[in-house]
Amino acid sequence: MVQDPSYGEELHLSVAQLINPATGEIKQKFSQYTDAGQMLDHDWEVDYTSPDNIFVEKEVAYCVSIPGESEWAKIGRDSNLEYMLETMSISADSSGKTGAGSTKKFPLYGQSHSAALVKFYAPSSVPRVSSVIDVVGIYELGYNPREEHGEEAGDVSAGAEWPCLHTIFHDPVSLDSIAPGLPDIAVGEHLDRRSMCLSYLTTVLGGDDLAAHYLLLHLLSNTVDVQGVKVGKLSLNLIGFPAAKKDTEVSGGFVLTNLASKMIGDALAQLVSRCVEIPFELKLLNKSSFLPNAESGDLHSGVLQLAHGTQIVCDETCLHEGTLNERGVRNLQALQTVILDQSVTYLYPFQPIEMGTNLRILVLSIGKSILQNDCDLYLSEPAVQFLTGISSESVGGVKPLDPMHTEQIRQYIEKARNLDFSVPKDMSDKISEQYADMRRTAHESKEKMISQTELAQTVTVARLLSVSKGESELSWESWKEACALETRRAERNDRLVAKKAHGTLQVAAASSTSSPTN
Repeated sequence: MVQDPSYGEELHLSVAQLINPATGEIKQKFSQYTDAGQMLDHDWEVDYTSPDNIFVEKEVAYCVSIPGESEWAKIGRDSNLEYMLETMSISADSSGKTGAGSTKKFPLYGQSHSAALVKFYAPSSVPRVSSVIDVVGIYELGYNPREEHGEEAGDVSAGAEWPCLHTIFHDPVSLDSIAPGLPDIAVGEHLDRRSMCLSYLTTVLGGDDLAAHYLLLHLLSNTVDVQGVKVGKLSLNLIGFPAAKKDTEVSGGFVLTNLASKMIGDALAQLVSRCVEIPFELKLLNKSSFLPNAESGDLHSGVLQLAHGTQIVCDETCLHEGTLNERGVRNLQALQTVILDQSVTYLYPFQPIEMGTNLRILVLSIGKSILQNDCDLYLSEPAVQFLTGISSESVGGVKPLDPMHTEQIRQYIEKARNLDFSVPKDMSDKISEQYADMRRTAHESKEKMISQTELAQTVTVARLLSVSKGESELSWESWKEACALETRRAERNDRLVAKKAHGTLQVAAASSTSSPTN
């Protein structure tokens, strides 16, 4: 992943005019894809005044391994590449120092990762920040160009050799890069894999099929820009998770400690290629930086500087009593901005810059989340009991899928997520007519009218429901199914909220009758 696309610029003497002062003989020497200087034979030197010298510009980007990349997604690299990656591995010791590389330039502080300076030769240009690329190039050890110019960056060890990759060819990572050679999935097989995925998610969620449907739609969500409006996103808040035990050791890192929440995170990491866990521990919120920051002149990574398509699992169950400092508040605000606007703010010295992103955010909470989400869903009572048993270790975990079914679900999710989809004009007109009729009827009966926000939410659910079935266009059947799902969700939420409020009132009434009179 491109962490810092503006790490530096260099000039390289690609074609050098050489001269032998003793004989006056002249010749040319070519050099490319290296930082090493011109190796000259005895009695030869470079004629720097020659107009035939050719200098090539190189743009330098700081690149890191993909944050949150699932273990299964890393499988398949050959042994030589694995060895090279090991030589590029960076992990912080107790002092935060590394041999080469900066721990401040990787989003998930403290996690072992790989890093390298990737050099792009003109006319190629550096890809945009946070993009994921495949690179074919020449590997060598070099030196940090910022050290050479007296701009040593942060915690980088001075004089250390850096892994450098001189780019011959680069290409953005696509679906074929994640899962090469995937065959097209027939409609019938698409539905079979959908059922397989729903069955697994239902099991993970303690038998809650409605929550499983919405979790699947969340996994298939994909933010796209349509005439300046972000559509297709579906952040999800699953409500009813058991609270993390207060005596549970605080990790201070990006690992979920609540067993019930961890089970969900592990299950999703088996299905998607990039998954990041963010426990809402005060220690992590108050000390981490969620936004990338270049105010010091060097772009330090933030937790939210992630590759597009990354799944984020936020766990609110470990947010206990304490003080959230100013940084913690800013971090939650940054996360809220991603949920609502799908953008991340890069803090540059003179002006913050908003960068579009495409992150899926799942929030697991005890009650309704402190963050505003696109979709809130209370878990069924049996599901809450199941997860409570997981959290207390009185119930065993979910049996993992066999490798063949796991791979089929992974392929299904990737294919469905990238399926081309459209809403035919006749369907759009029909939905508009239904919306107008519903508002007219509600007005006449003096009932609550459906809002434009609720309509947009139903359209999003219908779109994701359609692609989950392998459909490229919205049908009336899928629209009615989406409306039914939204009705079920609203009815459950209203019922459980009312039940919880009724229980609170009963407790309050019992307390008032049992209290002594003055």
